Amino acid sequence: MISSIMANLLTFFHDSLGVGWGMSIVFLTLLVKVVLFPFSLSQIRSMEGIKKIQPEMKKIQEKYKNNPEEQQRRMMELYQKNKVNPLGGCLPLLLQLPILWALFQVLRVPENYNLDFSNAYFLTMDLTKSHSYWLLAVISGLTSFIQQKMTTVSTADTSQSTMMYVMPVFMGYITYTLKAGIGVYWVASTVIGIIQQWIITKFFIHDEQPELK
Repeated sequence: MISSIMANLLTFFHDSLGVGWGMSIVFLTLLVKVVLFPFSLSQIRSMEGIKKIQPEMKKIQEKYKNNPEEQQRRMMELYQKNKVNPLGGCLPLLLQLPILWALFQVLRVPENYNLDFSNAYFLTMDLTKSHSYWLLAVISGLTSFIQQKMTTVSTADTSQSTMMYVMPVFMGYITYTLKAGIGVYWVASTVIGIIQQWIITKFFIHDEQPELK
């Protein structure tokens, strides 16, 4: 169902706008970002809220380090008081997973969706090939790192610091192994996400301050 929608949208951009399949994927990415904007706004509000209450969180963690139950209760009270959802950052990514899978299905067997990808190229890349484009993988890793750097809450947790470097490498590798069309979608999504986060932070929540007590 979602794959058919993705195929129809790609066909619309390709035929109606007269652009190549690569640009059609970029336009599709932009459309997905626009549709998911309310969720992205909620996500970034949560992340910025957590950053601002970080000093209070550290105080609670230190004060109740020997009482995990009380620590958890105090943390939940802090989240509720400042209207912060600690899990809010996961939703946009989870919503994109079905789209990624649907696009993967379309690019894997485009003929099943009446798409002619015999000349589906974007910046010299064959969008139906995998294990072929290291540069796309490197760009994917770098943009993933930048986005993660923007969204990560500063903490002394070494495991989180490690993940900040491990995940971009992992995303770069995954981009290399998948179809180049999927890589184009992911890189475009990450770049648009970085721009979107800057806009949201500057114009939507820059004056919002959580109530610390």
